Amino acid sequence: MTPKERVKAALAHREPDRVPTGEFATDHSVIAEALGRPTFWRAKRRYHEALWDGCRDEVVEGMKRDLVEFTLKMGLDLVPVNLVPHKDFPFRKPKQLDADTWEDERGNILKYSHETEDIGLHRAGDKPLPPNDFQLQPQPDESELELVRYVVEKLGKTHYIFARPGRFGGLGYIRGWSEEMFLRVAEDPAAVAEQEMRNAESSREACKPFAEAGVDAIALGEDYGHNTGPFVSPATFARVYAPALKRRCDIVHSFGLPCLFHSCGNNRLILDQMVEAGIDAYQAIQPIERIEEIKRLFGRRITLWGGVSTDTLARGTPDQVRRQALFTLKHCAPGGGLILSSSHSIVVRTPLANYRALVATAHQRGTYPIRIPERLPQPPWGGA
Repeated sequence: MTPKERVKAALAHREPDRVPTGEFATDHSVIAEALGRPTFWRAKRRYHEALWDGCRDEVVEGMKRDLVEFTLKMGLDLVPVNLVPHKDFPFRKPKQLDADTWEDERGNILKYSHETEDIGLHRAGDKPLPPNDFQLQPQPDESELELVRYVVEKLGKTHYIFARPGRFGGLGYIRGWSEEMFLRVAEDPAAVAEQEMRNAESSREACKPFAEAGVDAIALGEDYGHNTGPFVSPATFARVYAPALKRRCDIVHSFGLPCLFHSCGNNRLILDQMVEAGIDAYQAIQPIERIEEIKRLFGRRITLWGGVSTDTLARGTPDQVRRQALFTLKHCAPGGGLILSSSHSIVVRTPLANYRALVATAHQRGTYPIRIPERLPQPPWGGA
């Protein structure tokens, strides 16, 4: 089977020749190690500093080349694509205050994290934006679709290409759920529900260019929880978030595409509502959620995308990775409906040997019919 056929079978809950593998996101370090050269793909600080320095074309060309080469070299089945910055976007280099701190034109203070390598918003500014003649049009132009077109041309006939909607409109400072948002949900849930539905409706225009470009699926994402459970109660989720999630799934399905859904946190208490909303695959399955139990409860209704702890991949050993992969194959692969991957993504400083252990286990032990007689711990998780 081709990688594309393999993933389609898994999503249809049929057993392909082997369990497919591929990541929602892979940070630059493991790609650079595999290719033997630096890359701009998810390169975080290096990516943004190159854009600030006017190297947009070099960045985009590098990402196109490296994404395809890494996919083929590692033997992956799924390939993520997204829009790239507009060729005429006016990148404004912020003022550097020290080695890891900047101030942008709005007075935002930006900080670099040595742990994640992200540049995040440390303190919000309040200066008005300076005049700007450049405006993004409602729909992306060809320069924003360069990566999508390239990957579809190179891999579209053989590999399963999924799109992550969203446009480059600036630095994209790392943010999370704010205290203000929690208060809004508590004080005026109806207003938040209305806003969520408006956001859902806007996803049609965000998905349209990818569907027209020939991708195989749309991967949406929204974080609903932390390690101990959802941000809100199941009742509040049903009132505020579930209707909008259903609408987003319906919009993706209207293009004739599956809706792959990435959601961080322990979502077990609301997973039934997420499944009912219409997600076709659930990604970012933390070990605490017990993927083998999710398979038992929902395995005929959703495809599970995960199975190996991101923490173990980053800080464990190849043997620990293999044990977790074997456990997931044994308990979740029979009957189809499994894409073996990290529990979230391949993060910076993940040893290439660990990721190779995951992929090799899928290739060597994930063939159907699944035969894994080893007695494995129940379960062999280590870390989140």
